[in-house]
Order: sequence, then C-alpha cells, then structure tokens
Amino acid sequence: MSKFISRPGSPFDGVLDSLLADISIRIQLSQTDYAKAVDRYEAVNSWIDRKGSPLEDRVVVFYPQGSMAIGAVIATRATSDEFDLDVVAQLDLPSWVTPQQVLDLLFKAINGETGSRYHGKVRRRTRCVTVEYADNMHIDVTPAIRRTHTPERESWIFHHRAEASEEQSFLYIANPYGFAEWFETSTPLDAHFSDAYIERATAYEQMAFAAAESEPVPTQQPVSRKSKAVIVLQLLKRWRNLCYGDRAGRRPPSILLSRLIADAANHTDSLSEELLHQARNLLAVFQAADRDGRLVHVTNPVCDEDVLTDRWPESSQCQRQFLHDLEHLILQLERLDSDCDLPGMKEILVNLFGEAPAASAVTAFGEGMGQAIQAGQSQHRPGFGGLVIPAIGLGAPAVTAGSVRTTPAHTFYGEERTKQPC
Repeated sequence: MSKFISRPGSPFDGVLDSLLADISIRIQLSQTDYAKAVDRYEAVNSWIDRKGSPLEDRVVVFYPQGSMAIGAVIATRATSDEFDLDVVAQLDLPSWVTPQQVLDLLFKAINGETGSRYHGKVRRRTRCVTVEYADNMHIDVTPAIRRTHTPERESWIFHHRAEASEEQSFLYIANPYGFAEWFETSTPLDAHFSDAYIERATAYEQMAFAAAESEPVPTQQPVSRKSKAVIVLQLLKRWRNLCYGDRAGRRPPSILLSRLIADAANHTDSLSEELLHQARNLLAVFQAADRDGRLVHVTNPVCDEDVLTDRWPESSQCQRQFLHDLEHLILQLERLDSDCDLPGMKEILVNLFGEAPAASAVTAFGEGMGQAIQAGQSQHRPGFGGLVIPAIGLGAPAVTAGSVRTTPAHTFYGEERTKQPC
C-alpha cells in the first residue's frame, strides 16, 4: 500500500498523516460556519447590551473561551453538525449579587420579551445561558464579574442549579482568557505544516461548496492556521465524544485535554506522531494518578485557583474508565502506524472518529490515488516502497499558492468599554 499521497516534502506525505488531516477538516467548523458563528457572537453581544435590556450598559467585554478561543471547535455529536460555542460576558454588577441573581438576570436579558429575537430559544443552565439555533449551533454565554487587582480578566464565575434550589450555590475563580493566551504560546505554529493544512482545508471546502451549490466556486478565505497540537486536540475530542456518546454522567472536559496536550506539545515531527505521543502522555498522567490512589487534579496554568477538574472525574471508577479508553486508543493507533492495509485503516478510523468523516476521507484518498495513477502522475520514492502523487486535498482540485489568502486574525476578544457613571 502506498505510504505517500501528497507532493514530496508535504507534512501529509504519509497515508496516515493525510487521512488524519482530512478527518480533522471534516469535523471542524467550516469557513461558512465560522463566519456564521462570528455573526451570531456579535449579535448576541449587541442584544444583551441593547436599550431596555436588564443588562443595558452592563456588558464590559464579551469574549470567547475554551475551544472557540483556541480554534479547536468540532461537531459535538457523531451524527450531526452540532457545534457548541463558549463565550464569556464580563458584567458590571455589584460584588454582592448572588449566583442565582446573575444567571437569572442574564437569562432574562437574552430571552427578552415574547416575540423578540431569542425568546423561547434560550436555556438557563447551571453556569451559563445557552442560545439555541435551528441549525444545531449553540452559544453558551457564561456571566462573569472581574476580580479587582488580579491578572487580566481573572473573574468570578457563578454556579446555581435552578431545578435544584436546595443545592448550594457558589462562586469560583476562573481565567479562561489567560488560559487561551497560554495555550497559544505553548502550541506555536509550524509555518510549513500550517500552510500545507490551510491549502488542504481550502481545497476541501471549495470542493464541498461546489458540490452543494452546483455553482462556480467563489473565492473564499481559508480556515485559520492550526498547529499540530490543535488538530490533535480536535481529533481526541472527537474520539472522546464517541466514547461517551451513550454513557451516563460527565465526560473528560475539553479544557482538561487542552491543558495536558499543550503541556506535552512540540516534541514530534508529524501529525500521526503527535497524536500517538499525546495519547501516550494522557495515559501516563491518568496511570500515575491511579497508581497513587488519587483523582487527577489539574489547574489553569495562569490561575491556580481555577481548577479544571472540579467536576470530573467524580470518582476513581470514572477515571479508570477513561484510562481504559486511552489504552484501547493507543493500541488502535499503533495498529494504524504498522503495516495496516487501507481497508484495515478505514475500519480503525471509523471506530475511532466516526463513520462520516473517516469513510469520506478514506474514499477520497482512494479516488485521488486512482486518478493520479491513471494520469501517470505517480512517482516511486526510492527506499520507501511507496507512491507520491501530487495532490493537496484528497479528491479535490489543487490550490495554487497564489490563490490562498491568510484569514485575518479575529480573536473575538473585543475591547473594554469606558463605563459611564450609573
């Protein structure tokens, strides 16, 4: 079986690297969905602060957190393109307000009056308020109040379960803004890798758009640049979602995976190596905790009081379940990295990442290889026993360097507003 499918020197020369990249492209926000998310993010921000809102002139700054802030959003479920986007609304409220009051006030501000923009499309949750859209996109808005004399945007976050009023409400300290900045610094871009990934993702989106619209493909800006660590984070989140799809209880939080992956980043040369390396590192962390008879305890590197494991794992049994999941994942990844043929790779990838993205990636690989061989474009690489075919996106038209433009940076972070006397 060919171990190479892209142009010589590409970070995706290897079949496994190529397939993993194409799976990640299929599970992340498309450029169309990204633009939609930006529009909705800005609309919700304006709506909360609108004239007549209970929070009019009370929104200090509105910014993303978690996967939205670090570019690692993926489809939440295996069977649909359902995306959860997380944002923080830093509010100018007195320090004595209770968690219930803050969450109820935010819910009232977004839900609005009968017949208004979001009325009936909003859910009040334990730590946030969720705006639900008909196309399965969700925006979770977490209210926060800035802690004075602390690092930038370190805040109080609120916990209150409306359906269980007998439970204790509480405040906790968090700094998702600082975490996102730390993560970006800890997972720097490799220009050669990220540029090749952009070309591949752009080619796929152009092909998908043309197939859906049956019209000439417009010039589109490519998806944002990503490091190997971010792509691996997306793949591991997808794998985790499939593992926990039918299980009761919480799943390992994305913020925890993000912290551990950033801690272990920058030690490999390829996407497949990074995925296996990160899986082994995660296993080592959980094995060490299990041997010591303790639960994993991980904090925000820029805020020790921000505990990333405050709600998971709830027990040693939960922790051990994830440990066993990681052991199985590593065995499957090691099989992929051995002399596994293409049907065998497809079976493993479908099991790990889902039928739709994995089968589509493998099918496109086969079509791209067949087209190259028929056109006489395949090339033997001495010493490797494989084929090199000059394809950027599997089954997609090539994209020249001149046709790719860098996406303007859009951090969503906004700027703090000058407050007027109340």
